[in-house]
Amino acid sequence: MNRQSFAAYRVLVVDDQHEMIDLLSRMLRRMGFTDLHTAHSAREAEELLNKQSFHLLLTDYAMTGNSGAALVAKLRSGDLPWATPSDTPAIMITGHGERDFVIQARNVGVNAYLVKPVTPQQLEAKIAVVLRG
Repeated sequence: MNRQSFAAYRVLVVDDQHEMIDLLSRMLRRMGFTDLHTAHSAREAEELLNKQSFHLLLTDYAMTGNSGAALVAKLRSGDLPWATPSDTPAIMITGHGERDFVIQARNVGVNAYLVKPVTPQQLEAKIAVVLRG
């Protein structure tokens, strides 16, 4: 995928740390994404997922309130009337690199897993893979 094609995608970034949202947003803009939305909790993300369709979800694992894994599990269930399709690619970006966290993320339907700190090259490579489907 080339960077120009990224502009066609609507992305939701979910993290309870403002600094991480800012960092990921800057990385995504440099990659060519222009339609970026952010949420600081799983609950806020759910509200946004209900309002419009997203092509890609980037989420932290551990957040205040509900986890990113729980958010992806809800999305994958297809039981909620979300505007975002249940098969929307999800990338988990977290400080938890332990095997149990990775397995749980995979089990709920996360498409890719990155451990912080994340480089722009790592992020772009994972995004290109999951968007190719």
